[in-house]
Amino acid sequence: MAIIQSQTQKLTQKLTHQQIQLINILGLPTIALEQCIAQEMAINPALEFDTEMEKENGEEETDLSEPDKEADEDFVSEGKLGEDYDYQDYMDRDSLDDYKYEANNHVKEDEKREQVFLENHHFTVPLITQLHLLPISDKEKEIGTYLINTLDSDGYLRRELTDIADEYSFVHQFVTEDELEKVMNSIKTLDPIGIGARDLRECLLLQLKHKREKTKDTYNAIKILEEHMEELSAKNFEAIKKAMKIDCEEFQDALSEIRKLNPAPAGSTAETGGKAITIEPDFTVAVDGDKVELFLNSPKHAPLKVSEDYTEMLNSYSKSKDKASREASSFIKSKVESAKWFIEALQQREKVMITVARAIVKHQNKFFLTGDEADLKPLILKTIAEEIDSDISTVSRIVISKYIQTSYGVILMKNLFTEGLKTTNGEIVSTKEVKKVLLECVNAEDKNNPLSDEQIAHILMERTYSIARRTVAKYREELKIPSKNYRKAMAA
Repeated sequence: MAIIQSQTQKLTQKLTHQQIQLINILGLPTIALEQCIAQEMAINPALEFDTEMEKENGEEETDLSEPDKEADEDFVSEGKLGEDYDYQDYMDRDSLDDYKYEANNHVKEDEKREQVFLENHHFTVPLITQLHLLPISDKEKEIGTYLINTLDSDGYLRRELTDIADEYSFVHQFVTEDELEKVMNSIKTLDPIGIGARDLRECLLLQLKHKREKTKDTYNAIKILEEHMEELSAKNFEAIKKAMKIDCEEFQDALSEIRKLNPAPAGSTAETGGKAITIEPDFTVAVDGDKVELFLNSPKHAPLKVSEDYTEMLNSYSKSKDKASREASSFIKSKVESAKWFIEALQQREKVMITVARAIVKHQNKFFLTGDEADLKPLILKTIAEEIDSDISTVSRIVISKYIQTSYGVILMKNLFTEGLKTTNGEIVSTKEVKKVLLECVNAEDKNNPLSDEQIAHILMERTYSIARRTVAKYREELKIPSKNYRKAMAA
C-alpha cells in the first residue's frame, strides 16, 4: 500500500489553562473563593496582599444599582485572557495599580457587621463525590453532577426529564431522556438510599428493595406501597388488609417496616449527619422608598497585587546573560505571569457577578420592594444571558452558588428565576404566584370536605390561571400538601 502525504486544514477550539481557571473561579461561592486564593498564594510567592490599597478602598462605598459605563466597556474581555504577555509588562510598578478590586462596599448601617448564615440541607457535595467513584463514563459523570444539582432539598427529582434534557442540551451538549434515565438509576444507588426518587412512594420502595435481608414483613411492605399507596395515604387500613388477605398483626408489622423508612433522605442527612455550611452573601440589596440599591459585599482579604520584590528580581535577572540568571528569570517570569492571570480572573469574576446581579435586580425589582414571592416575574437564564451578551452557562455558574442579603432574608440567586404560566387574559405570571394561590385555596377549604385537585384546578381557572389537574397535583406535592383523602383523614 502506497504512503500518501497530504495537507488538510481544520478549525478547532481549545480552552487555555487561564480560561479554564476563569470558568472555575466564576462558580465559586465566597468562602470557597477565599480558600482558592489562600491555595494560590501558598504556591505562588509572586502573589501578595496590597495592604495600602485596602486602606484606600476602606474609605469608599460603591452603589452598583446604576451601571458603571467604564466597567461595562471592560466586561469580560476574554480575548485579553488569551494573549501572551511579555515579562516587560510587569516591570512598571505604576501599572500594578490596575490590580485593585473595584468594589469594596456595604450599606452604611451595616459597614462593620458580618453576615454569617447556616445552610442545613447541603447534600450535593458528598453525592457528587460518590458519583465520581462509580464506573461510568466522564460524560455520565457530568450529566450526573447536573442532575444532582436539580434535586430539591429533600433529595427528590421534581422536574420532568424532558425539560432537563432540553435545558442540558442547550447549555452543554446534546443528551437524550434515555441517557438521563440511565444516569438517574446510578444516582439512586448512592447513599443515602432514596435520593433521586420522583415521589414518596418511589423513595420508600428504593429503601425497602435495597435491604440485603428481606423478611416477610419487608415483602408485605413493598406490596402495600406498590399496590395500595392511595389507600395507605387515606389511612384506609381495612381495605388494604382485605385486598392482601392478611391479618391485623401482619399488617401492623408491615406498617412498622414502612415507618422505619426515611421520607426525606437528603433533608434528614443534612440535619443530622451533615455538616452545617457557612454562607456569606455576595451582595446586599437595600430598599430606599421605591428604589432598590445593590451593593457588592467587601472581601475579607486585602486586594491582591504582584509582588514588587519579584518584579524587581525579574527586571534584574532578565538583564543578566549567565545561564543561572536566565533560568531564574524564566521561573520568576512564570510566577509573575501566573499571578497576573489570577488577579485578572478575580477581576473578571467580579465584573460578571456585578453585571448579572444588576440584570436580575432590574427584572425582579418589585419582588425586592415587597418580599412577596408572588411578585417574582417569570425569568429564565437565557433572558439574562442575552441581555448582558454572555453565555447561558456563565450566568448559570454565577447564580447557582451566589447569595443576596435582603431585609427578607438571604436568597440564593437561582431562586429568583422562575418559570412562567400564561393566564386566560394572555398575561404571563410566575408559577410561584400560582402556587401561592393554590396554598390559599387549601388553607380556606372545608377541612371535613377537602378540595380535590380537579376542584382546585377549576378554582384557579376562574381566577384566570389556566392549569391542568395534573399540574395542580405536581405543585401540591412541591408545596408538600397531602392529597385530598389524607387531608380528610387528618381532619377526622
